[in-house]
Formats: sequence, C-alpha cells, structure tokens
Amino acid sequence: MKYLPLLFGGFLILSILLAGCTQEITQGKEPRTFTDDTGVACRIPDHVERVVSLAPSETEICCAVGGCDLVVGRTDYCTYPSGIERVQTVGGPRTFSVESVIGLSPDLVLATTVTDTTRIQELRSAGVTVVVFKLENVDDIYRNIQSLGILLGTRETADELVSTLKTRQDEIQRRPGGSGPVKVLYILWDEPLRVAANHTFQDDLITLAGGVNIVGDADGYATISEETVVSRAPDVIIVSREHTAGLVRITDRLLSKQTLAEVPAIKNHRVCEMDADLVNRPGPRVIEALEMFSLCIHA
Repeated sequence: MKYLPLLFGGFLILSILLAGCTQEITQGKEPRTFTDDTGVACRIPDHVERVVSLAPSETEICCAVGGCDLVVGRTDYCTYPSGIERVQTVGGPRTFSVESVIGLSPDLVLATTVTDTTRIQELRSAGVTVVVFKLENVDDIYRNIQSLGILLGTRETADELVSTLKTRQDEIQRRPGGSGPVKVLYILWDEPLRVAANHTFQDDLITLAGGVNIVGDADGYATISEETVVSRAPDVIIVSREHTAGLVRITDRLLSKQTLAEVPAIKNHRVCEMDADLVNRPGPRVIEALEMFSLCIHA
C-alpha cells in the first residue's frame, strides 16, 4: 500500500497533462501568420468564416476554391460567377468604402496590388486583416489560388484546380506553332492607346502562347503612341472589348485609322477581340484566355 500515493500521484500528473493537450486542441483557433505579396505579416484566424473581396479576380478565385459561401462583401466589378451579384457591394477596387468593409465584420479581406493602398492601411489600422496579392504572371495566379486554399481551409480543392489548369496550359503550349516569332500587341484601350507591357499577366499570356510582346521593354500598363505601333509593326493585335454600351468598338476605331492602315495586323485583318472580363482578370479562367491568345497568334 505504500505505493498507492505514488500511483495516485502518477494518475494525477497524467490527468493534468491530458487535460492540457485537450485544451490545446480545443484552442486550435490560434491565429496563423501569412506573409502577403507586399511583405506584410498578416494574422489569419484558424477558421475564416467571413470574407470581403476587393478585386474581381479574388472573388473568382475564392469561389473557384470552394469559398463562395464565405464572401459577404465584394466590389461593383465582381460579377462572376453567377449569383455573386447578390452579395453586398462596398464600392470599387480603388474607391471602396472603408466603413462598409468594417461594418461587414470580415475575418479576412482580399486585395491586390491594384487596390487603393491608403484604404488598405485604414482597414489595417482598424484591426481588419487584409491580405494583398501580386498578380503579374500566370504563376502568380496559381500561387494565389493555392494560398487562398490554405487560408480558407479548402487546400485540396485549390491544389486540384491548379493541377488541372497546369495540365491544360501544357497541352496548349505543346501545340505546334508557326515559323518564326509572331509580334503581338495587347490593347486595353485606344484613346489614348493603353497597352499591356512587361510585368502584366497579359504579357505572360503572349509569351506562353508563343508570341513576342512588341512593348515588352515598357513596364506595367503603359500608354504608347500610334507612331510606336507603326514602327514596331505587330503581326497580331489583341483587343479588349470595352464594357461601356453604345460606344463604337475599339476594334472598329483601330480599323478606321488611316495612320495604322499599313500595320501588318490591321492590313492582314489579324485583330482579335476578346471579352474584357476574361482577359483582364488574373483569375481561375486564365487558361481560357491563354487558349484564345494561342488561337489568335497562330491563326
């Protein structure tokens, strides 16, 4: 019987240890740290239940990885997938209402480097967690998808999506191309001429599709002159179809310009018009855009 106190003491210590483990598991809602693409370390709740998206691309990615039901706020331009328009809007990507975002009590706010930085800082100063993504190429999009899968607890869905997209990308890139490089220009707007240069995902699409961006020596979304288009002589021009109803199409305006009449793309009728939502949003539909770029460049 002299060992009974020791035995009892052992059971007591074991019970305390087990209680501590159980408490630690129950308290598994400790915030995680995630470093975003601007280098900011963000504290993410273990279970994200309310998301506000400040970019159409982030809304699409969120839904694509299985987090659509978590979205409680969006921008005016977040129009895809179908049904997302029922979610409350907080304004534009650069003009959103900070008060509206805070009022939605989000666990997580999704933004990109296009989002207004001053407003992002105001949200962070108010204690709101904001994660900012950089989307300059297709690999950035893949990483964005996988990161959201981790943050939203849908990692398997996100990984499967990226695997599918990469397989489709490989299939497109394995297709035989033409003889020699094809010079390409991507135009977002024509008054003035606003084009996609280096460090844009459209530039990456041109390269992946087997083309050469004639303004690859410029940076970001650049404004160029008609003289530049003439001198660099693109073989193919890809045009973003504008949203504004009632306007003459960008394609028609380009074709009507006598100053551009001798540009090979216009002279040979190799001007492709594409849905702006599809080719201007760096989201999960990016491979559809790559498919269209490839067909246009190698037509």
